[in-house]
Amino acid sequence: MATAARIDSGDDAFVRRMRYELAAAYRLVALFGWDDHIATHLSMRLPDDTFLLNPFGLMFDEITASSLMRLDLEGNLVEPCNYPANPAGFNIHAGLLQARPDVNSVMHLHSRDGVAVSALAEGLLPLSQNALNIYHDIAYHEFEGIVLAEDEGVRLAADLGDKNLMILRNHGTLTVGRSIGAAFARLYMIEWACTAQVRTLSMGRALHLPAEEVQEKQRVMMASAWVNAFAEERFWPAMVRKAERDCPGFAD
Repeated sequence: MATAARIDSGDDAFVRRMRYELAAAYRLVALFGWDDHIATHLSMRLPDDTFLLNPFGLMFDEITASSLMRLDLEGNLVEPCNYPANPAGFNIHAGLLQARPDVNSVMHLHSRDGVAVSALAEGLLPLSQNALNIYHDIAYHEFEGIVLAEDEGVRLAADLGDKNLMILRNHGTLTVGRSIGAAFARLYMIEWACTAQVRTLSMGRALHLPAEEVQEKQRVMMASAWVNAFAEERFWPAMVRKAERDCPGFAD
């Protein structure tokens, strides 16, 4: 098993903070209308290589910091929980966390626009600034049905490679990051890009794509170091404040 990228603090205060931030991410997904009843999942690795995941049975707008379940990478509950784990969720998150030592958070959705784009032969097109921000960093994975086979996590990881976003064909979107903030920033960009693409294609007009040299310029600018700094210093703190204003109750 790969060794996780070390997270500086392993104390209880750090774990409580990660519970708080991950619960905020769940509430924001619900607020933005990206949730799919009790399906889909977001995770955060902890310093002991356990990870937090949503209990299978709660809506995203019901998730609180204390309700998140804590599992090890073999699927064992580390702390008591009244709900089971989602088998597909475990396979996706455990597989990617084991394969990517640089990744601590994984986020997977079935949003309407993400699923629509996942069903297009061409996938995501470089139609908007948000698409150009991530276009170079997207991998694709063919649909195999619900991810109940443990070895599909291995194939997901192989298809993801060293990229940080994935379109699961006929299924949805997925992002990874070294932090909740980095994974959520990528999630926001891909979901916005998918919505822009669905709206653009619905107009039935000729498309205008940015020049290839501009696409390359954007690729260079949007390296992981830039995304991490932007997400963790600016974007994610603002998003947590939004969750605190608009989604009360998730801190419990």
